[in-house]
Amino acid sequence: IFSVTITTEMRRICALLLTLLFTICVKSQSIPRACSTPSSSSFPFCNTSLSIDDRVNDLISRILDTEKPPLLTARESPGGGIPRIGLPEYDWGANCIHGVQSRCGTKCPTSFPNPNALGATWNMTNVKVMGAIIGIELRSLWLQGVGENHDNNLPHLGLDCWSPNINIARDPRWGRTMEVPGEDPYLSGQFGVAYTVGLQNSTLDPRYLQAVVTLKHWAAYSLEDSDGYTRYDFDANITAYDFINTYSPAFKTTVIDGNAKGVMCAYNSVNGYPACASPFLNNTLRGTWGFDGYVTSDSDAVNNIWSTHHFVKTAEEASALAVKSGTDIDSGTTYLDSLGNAVQYGLLSEEDIDMALYHSLKLRFELGLFDPIDDQPYWHVSPDVVNTPESQASNLYMTQEAIVLLKNDNSVLPFPKGQNIAVIGPHGNATSALVGNYLGQICPGAIDDFSCIISPFAAIQAENTKQGGTTVYEKGCDINSTDTSGFEAAITAAKSADLVLLFLGIDTTVEAEYLDRISLALPGVQDQLAAEIAALGKKYAVVLLNGGAVSIDQIAISAPAILEAFYPGFQGGVAIANTIFGDYNPGGKMPYTVYPSDYVNQIKMTDMNMTATPGRTYKYYTGTPLFPFGYGLSYTTFSISWSNNSLPSSLSNLNQENITYTVSIKNTGNVRGGDVLQAYFKPSNDPKIIKQLFGFERVDLNPGNVEQVQFTLTAATLAVGDEKGNMMSYTGAHQIIFTNGVDLTLSTILYVTG
Repeated sequence: IFSVTITTEMRRICALLLTLLFTICVKSQSIPRACSTPSSSSFPFCNTSLSIDDRVNDLISRILDTEKPPLLTARESPGGGIPRIGLPEYDWGANCIHGVQSRCGTKCPTSFPNPNALGATWNMTNVKVMGAIIGIELRSLWLQGVGENHDNNLPHLGLDCWSPNINIARDPRWGRTMEVPGEDPYLSGQFGVAYTVGLQNSTLDPRYLQAVVTLKHWAAYSLEDSDGYTRYDFDANITAYDFINTYSPAFKTTVIDGNAKGVMCAYNSVNGYPACASPFLNNTLRGTWGFDGYVTSDSDAVNNIWSTHHFVKTAEEASALAVKSGTDIDSGTTYLDSLGNAVQYGLLSEEDIDMALYHSLKLRFELGLFDPIDDQPYWHVSPDVVNTPESQASNLYMTQEAIVLLKNDNSVLPFPKGQNIAVIGPHGNATSALVGNYLGQICPGAIDDFSCIISPFAAIQAENTKQGGTTVYEKGCDINSTDTSGFEAAITAAKSADLVLLFLGIDTTVEAEYLDRISLALPGVQDQLAAEIAALGKKYAVVLLNGGAVSIDQIAISAPAILEAFYPGFQGGVAIANTIFGDYNPGGKMPYTVYPSDYVNQIKMTDMNMTATPGRTYKYYTGTPLFPFGYGLSYTTFSISWSNNSLPSSLSNLNQENITYTVSIKNTGNVRGGDVLQAYFKPSNDPKIIKQLFGFERVDLNPGNVEQVQFTLTAATLAVGDEKGNMMSYTGAHQIIFTNGVDLTLSTILYVTG
């Protein structure tokens, strides 16, 4: 018996050798497989007649103690395999927020709108379709030997996605608002379920998972660097009321209804416990919710348990606590460096480590990675499934559905084609800014090449030219600069134009992972440029590109027309042009509240209390928003009415009784269009809640057409959490509200009896 100290330099050399071997493997288009050789296929873990539990336990019994930490470490590819038993490497940690975040294979992965834009579609079919496309593209790119979007093509992709991000957009200053579907727990939960079902499940081969989701970030993660704290040392102090009503529902819904197989614990602490050392992981996630997947830390969040939160004193204690608390995979080096010592010091047992191995290895079996491949379609996915014309058609469809018409005085929009149009503003010719963050390689060639993206200006010019129009572009100013030297050319171009389009907003230099905003206003001199354009008296429209909401206090008054495009993705330029010219009628709805710019002076970013004055999100905000949650106009008009002959008036809280409301929605205008019916309730016994979403349905109708939309609910639908964190279905009079978020509302009273 002897021991060897593995130094960082030795690891680096080993990694270089493995990289060389891996590159040879990739060039031969052969992915290493378990149970594929005579020597390894005889192991019981390769015997498909045994149960998965028996096979996983047999595999674990053959793994040496020193071989376990690399298997519990994310992004070890091309390391982490055990050749002596034929166990190939596997990488935990591909990101798939709105597309596979990888290099191109024979083709580049499809890049969809950012989740804040997808939330604005209020159409979960879009999210499910995106998840399905990401899942099959991930399988194909994995088979092609493609790695993450780095120059060295490493680590090699795994088949788990560290997505979706279903944290709540509780404050618009948060730098990662672009990654989440919105501010409402119900909407976010439906997004999570749709993404999960699309990614994990496929009719291609129902025996296996197509891929594995990883819900992030548990829990209450929505701060990067604010008020003197960073995400690494912030302790989110949350009331039991807010936890049950705001911070946990999306995760609970996605785990239970979507059968999500992965969860990521966050950097921050919650009520004194680092998220990756929280009793929640075993007690609630696995115990109460029935979760049967794996848990990974965020990047080296296990290290943060001791180094920044100071919850324990050493890395060994942090590793032991994380494993015993239910964190199976460490995205960092803490498990690698300290798990062995933690066992030696008596801080945890090999049985504890084996449980983490069981949770993670079991998923590799459920992905079909230990079974014969001849009859497995997932092992024969063609490179041709990546970025297909059909995928891009779906991409354009959902991008168009995401655009929200915030204002349209005197029907300024749509613009006619064949005019003299001036495109002004820092986002007018945007390419990379359209696609947001967490990107795979977008265009063939360099990883930072965005030349294949059609900018708004290019798309507008192409459409306008078809009818003999001319289109010019002047930037005017940068996103975040005080330089006004470009104003003169921009104003001159606008003066000469029949119509003006002003593209404003923010980008990832202003909001990003690691970077929260201080102000909600447009940065730099954009407001000044907008004021000078407005002063010309031209017919014009403003188009916004952003992740978190921007407070356009003055523009909301002065601009005759405003479109919110969020970060619309690869098809954003085309979708914007189609909307501007009326080839597409916008029907998106805001996924979050747009507050006045003074909001940042009324509540601190570090205040996690949802009900603290003036309140957070539409559920609790008592002020007047610039644009409310659920708001969005159309180029056509609609009406809504009750379809029920008699409305339900009571509902028992003592059984599983359900009732159904049927609402008719009619397109009363002259063009085809979409609208979203939103269903809310105001509980009988919680005056803090202004209203709460419990259902929604997006419809698309030709002029004169009617659709009947049904909403079914039980007493549990109307349950809210009390101050102690208990879900309560209160008796009494509940107000039930159906609205399109703008000017159409139906309301009735429903009595819940005991």
